[in-house]
Amino acid sequence: MQYPEPIAQLIDSYMKLPGIGQKTATRLAFFTIDMNGDDVTRFAKSLISAKRDLHFCSICGNITESDPCDICRIRRVTRARSWWSNRPRTSW
Repeated sequence: MQYPEPIAQLIDSYMKLPGIGQKTATRLAFFTIDMNGDDVTRFAKSLISAKRDLHFCSICGNITESDPCDICRIRRVTRARSWWSNRPRTSW
């Protein structure tokens, strides 16, 4: 079926998601068009924010807002403290 260009573009965009075929993308596109304007704006901002603010930790690969992620950063600090407290003492 031939759809107006904005709907066709929205369907194409949804089809780029894994596991989303033509029929599901069409359903999602029409559902999106039927959504409240504020909900659509919030949804669009969420997509932009996720793409801009999230990335993968260079150490463990988890999704994070900072690199390294909090878990890896804490592990690094803990190891450094452990090394410092367990190092040989110098006798005077």
